[in-house]
Amino acid sequence: MSEPSEEQFDEVVREYIDFVNEQVGAYMSALAGFAGHYARVSRQIHRSNRPVSTTPPDETGMPTVVWASYEDPSKPGIIHNQIIRSDEYLEANRPGGKNEQQHSRSILIFLFTYWEDEIRPRLARAKGVELNEVQSDIMGDLRTLRNVILHSKSVLRPDKHASLRLLRDMFKADKEINFSYEGMHRIFVLIKQECARLLIGWLGVENGPVKPEELKDVAIQFGPSRTRKPKPDAP
Repeated sequence: MSEPSEEQFDEVVREYIDFVNEQVGAYMSALAGFAGHYARVSRQIHRSNRPVSTTPPDETGMPTVVWASYEDPSKPGIIHNQIIRSDEYLEANRPGGKNEQQHSRSILIFLFTYWEDEIRPRLARAKGVELNEVQSDIMGDLRTLRNVILHSKSVLRPDKHASLRLLRDMFKADKEINFSYEGMHRIFVLIKQECARLLIGWLGVENGPVKPEELKDVAIQFGPSRTRKPKPDAP
């Protein structure tokens, strides 16, 4: 059995909810950024907040090239962060494109890793139980997806597909996993519902007015006697 902890179970759950909300915000901001790059290059705008320049096709029919830099492209001696054909640039930044997929996969790996290495052990200690007694179907699915992304080049083999409990209908066996906006939103909601389920189970509430699977979001507010602990300063 895990060593008892002075940390309250609901405090740990709230910390993870806050962490999930941060990832939702980062995801939405990234999508807005990809859409902005797509629109600016589509309209052949040469200057933007993130400096981007284009060269038009010459008389020999050479394709348009985009070069991107975090420096001002009008100045000499800058370092180009990326030089790429414009059609490839647009394809990478389109809705559902390579950049969106890369970001979605990174967020899911981050969500699972923080849960597995930080939150889950603390929940077990706060509850005074063994680690394997803190179970979650959605986090089990994220574990599977994390392993597929890192070890199978994002191709979901039939055995891994069959092991998914909540997300099986989002993907096809022997195909590369891709995440739509709707799919990511569904995953975020399922994680929030899992947090609600953990809280309700910890509180011992039976036949409550609402079931966890009916919720779309979860927030925890403590009374005046319990204040939020400050986060440690980043190193």
